[in-house]
Amino acid sequence: MTPTTAGRNVVAAATNTAQDLAQRAGVEVRTLHEHEELDAAREIWDSVWPTIPGATEVPSSLMRAIEHAGGYIAGAFDEGRLVGASLAFPGRSRDVDGWKEHLHSHVAAVIPAAADRGVGTAIKAHQRAWALARDIDRILWTFDPLVRRNARLNISKLGGIGAEYLIDFYGRMDDPLNSGEESDRMLVSWELASDRVSDALAGAAVPLPRGHWTALGAVVSSPSHNEVPKTARLALLPIPMDIVAIRAQGREPARQWRMKMRAALAPVARGEARVIAMTLEGDYVMESAT
Repeated sequence: MTPTTAGRNVVAAATNTAQDLAQRAGVEVRTLHEHEELDAAREIWDSVWPTIPGATEVPSSLMRAIEHAGGYIAGAFDEGRLVGASLAFPGRSRDVDGWKEHLHSHVAAVIPAAADRGVGTAIKAHQRAWALARDIDRILWTFDPLVRRNARLNISKLGGIGAEYLIDFYGRMDDPLNSGEESDRMLVSWELASDRVSDALAGAAVPLPRGHWTALGAVVSSPSHNEVPKTARLALLPIPMDIVAIRAQGREPARQWRMKMRAALAPVARGEARVIAMTLEGDYVMESAT
């Protein structure tokens, strides 16, 4: 089989997977180009990721420029109504083989009325097929490592790897969700042509219980989230059940969780480890690089 044939087969398989997941979610996913569609996508992002009054998540003019320059803007439609959308743009990252092109997924959201149907997964699967068709085999994006729901989607359901921990990545954020907090983020690396990602999208990568990982020698981090021993090859790091509810109690409880997670994931920030999975109970599984 020639590389060209192999590449075509990968794209075809990814396209079939995306179509299957969209059908299961009851949506049609396609790229957006018209002004009205771009405005509708922006409205979804602003409603799910609320900004300060008068601001917007992504200005319409910037969306248009990204779309015109070959970036990715797509939406999920339920009987003609836009219920979810995502935006990504080309980027370059450095690995052991030098500089490599990737797609950076900047924002994605699904309206609450369409939640828990697999719409977000369907959009990501469409994004994957779109990228592979353009010879891009990696997508990167960031998320708040304290949000368990998003962690489960990114690591378990999609098969992403927590490749970097970025301290205060965006600087101070004044939106209602993050006001007063430092904006630590985990960078997800999504290797689009890997068996890991294919298996995850097929539903074959089921989260395993803590007992599975402790039997392999994983160290369980304490609730105080002290940094795990450097000799540990595997470590389990608890994620708060509901950081939104914790934030509602006040800034200090949320800040404490932020600092605990930052300390626990310090090896990832230093490039000495990565997050490879989540447990059934909701812990990160951190694997040492050495």
